[in-house]
Amino acid sequence: MSAVIVLEQMLLERWRSIVAWIVGTALLVVVMILFFPSVRDSGLDFDAYLEALPPSIRDTLGMSGSSMSSPVGYLMSQLYSNMYPLLILVMAFGAATWSIAGTESDGTLESTLSAPLTRWSLALGRFAGVALTSLAVTLVSTGVLAAMSPIVDLQVGLPGWGVWAAALTMWVMVMLYAAVAFAVGAATGRKALALGFASALAIVGFLGQVFAALADPLEFLRTVSPWYWFLGSDPLTTAPDAVSLALPLGITAAVLVMGTWVFDRRDLGV
Repeated sequence: MSAVIVLEQMLLERWRSIVAWIVGTALLVVVMILFFPSVRDSGLDFDAYLEALPPSIRDTLGMSGSSMSSPVGYLMSQLYSNMYPLLILVMAFGAATWSIAGTESDGTLESTLSAPLTRWSLALGRFAGVALTSLAVTLVSTGVLAAMSPIVDLQVGLPGWGVWAAALTMWVMVMLYAAVAFAVGAATGRKALALGFASALAIVGFLGQVFAALADPLEFLRTVSPWYWFLGSDPLTTAPDAVSLALPLGITAAVLVMGTWVFDRRDLGV
C-alpha cells in the first residue's frame, strides 16, 4: 500500500469534516466582507484607534502605513491577524493529531499497519491529507473573498494576486505548526501532548512577535516567529519571499522527517 492510497483513504474517511470546515470558514469570510462598508464609513473613528497604537504594533499586524478603513488595513487587522488563520490552525491541528497519535489511542493504528504498508508511507500519506484539506479550506475561502470583494469595493488598492499570495503564506505558516503537532504525536503516540505542545507554540509565536514590538530586548522573538514571517511580510501587497515562504516550508519538511523517523523506530507492539 502506497502513501497515495493512504491519502485517498484519509480523504474519504474525513470528507464530511472537510466540507464542514470549508463551509464554516467561507461563512466567516462572508461575514467579514459584509462588515467592511460599515467600517469604511466610520473610517475616522477606526483610524483614530489605529493611530493610538504604537507604530511597532501596526507593523507587527501588517498595517504599517494602512488605514483600518482601507481594504489592506481592514483585511490585515480583522481577518488575517486573528480568526482566519486560527480557524484553519484548529482544523489542521485536529487532523494532524488524529493522523498517528489519535488512531493509535483509539486502537485503529495497529490494524492499519497490519496491511502491507510501511510506517513512512502511512505518515507521509496522512500528513499529505492534512496539507490538502487545509489547502482546500484556504483556497475555497480565498475564492469567496476574491469573488465578493468587488461587491463592497474591498479590492481597491489591492493587486489582483494579493489575496492569493496572502492565502499561500498563511497556509505555509499553518503547515509549519501542523507539522509540529503531527511530529510530536507520531513520535510519542500521545494526542493530548501533540495538541498542547503545538497550540502552545502557536500562541507563544503570536504573542512573542507582539511583545517584541513593545520591548527592544525581545526583538529576537520577532525574527523567530512564523506569525511575523507571515504578517510582517505585507502578504496582501508583497509577493512571497524566502522568509515568508521558503523558510517555513523548509522547517516544515525537517520537522515532518524527524517525527516520522522516530515513529518508524518506535515500538508500537505490532
